[in-house]
Amino acid sequence: MMNKLRRLGAIKLTVVLLLSLSVLLTIRYYSMIYAIGETGPAGGIVFYITSDGFHGLEATPEDQLSAPWGCFGTDINGADDAVVGTGAQNASKILNGCADAGIAARVADAYVLNGYKDWFLPSKDELNFMYINIGKGSTRLGNVGGFADVYYWSSSELGRDIASTQYFGNLIQIGGFKDLKLRIRAVRAF
Repeated sequence: MMNKLRRLGAIKLTVVLLLSLSVLLTIRYYSMIYAIGETGPAGGIVFYITSDGFHGLEATPEDQLSAPWGCFGTDINGADDAVVGTGAQNASKILNGCADAGIAARVADAYVLNGYKDWFLPSKDELNFMYINIGKGSTRLGNVGGFADVYYWSSSELGRDIASTQYFGNLIQIGGFKDLKLRIRAVRAF
């Protein structure tokens, strides 16, 4: 009889522990869902999320140095993608194809926040999502990113002498000469 009670107690304890563990795992699972304007996993500001909220892009909470895009007069093969998800690829092409020191892609690549070192210069469309969702173009949150009314570099090259920029005072996206010193706001994917 005593053995039956011990077994029942052990079964009850196991069930309670499993339920507790399930609740704990559920809480951790849901805490990884992000929303626009929230703090991201590295401490940046989330400006783009996938439909499930688990993945997206976060921007650094402040601007980096102003710097030229780099390699004026040189075409960087493959650094011309504009869509969301191509910024890291463009930046990698710039870093590998341009030996100039102190360029925008290197400044973004060197950024470290809370131990995260995987920051990059955003693509044209990624930069636009920053403006629309956490910049002055956000009608819901306002300029939570603290962007200045200046031009920011994207990693999207438009030609040998020109790369895509965005003015954060309004929605203007234009090409800028790659030797101009413009603001940089690094991003990372999560």
